[in-house]
Amino acid sequence: MEGQPKILSKWVLPLVAAGVLGLASAPSAHGIATLSISDGLGHTLNLNNSSGAFAYTGALGNFTLNITSGVATSDALLPGLNFSATGTGILTILLSNTSFGALSGSITSQISGQTSGTTAFATFADAGNLLFGISTLLSRGGPFTSGAFSGTASATYPVPGPFSLTEKIVIVQSVFGTTSFGTTVKDPVVVVAPVGPAVTVPDAGATALLLGLALLGIGLARRKLMAL
Repeated sequence: MEGQPKILSKWVLPLVAAGVLGLASAPSAHGIATLSISDGLGHTLNLNNSSGAFAYTGALGNFTLNITSGVATSDALLPGLNFSATGTGILTILLSNTSFGALSGSITSQISGQTSGTTAFATFADAGNLLFGISTLLSRGGPFTSGAFSGTASATYPVPGPFSLTEKIVIVQSVFGTTSFGTTVKDPVVVVAPVGPAVTVPDAGATALLLGLALLGIGLARRKLMAL
């Protein structure tokens, strides 16, 4: 019995130490979800929270914003976003997170709400794991015009990771009004056929589409803003 402490010291303690070191060196599942909103006139709002939840009520340029979100849980990849903007002009909304690993299913993006202007969305992945990276277009929807709207799009992204995901929404309101919507980005598990090595492709014009959408209303928006 007297030799037992020595045995524990010789074998158990190194194993415990190795386990502690392993836990300390293990990377976190994801980075910190970050929300960035800009009006193209020099006003920007950045929100992030280690829990992934956001809450903000206040002004950004000529808009009044009301934003809440839930924490990304279950099969959600990004926090579900509830967003309302009242005003005149153009808003670009980016919601992003990093350090995703291989996904067994499709990445499904969904948006629904009401707009008094025009709204469009796109979802991107970035194999370089950059926050707000848009190197690969996954899906897009819109433009949605005045009234109620809803859109769902999905795509697979067979990259082992780490990679980032970014959701981009553009709102154009050439006259005073309100746009409100809710979004989700999920990974519902589906069986997909084996694929070859992933190839990073350009965004297939999604950014140009969203910027073009913004430019459609920028003239009217700026004239309206100048009159305020």
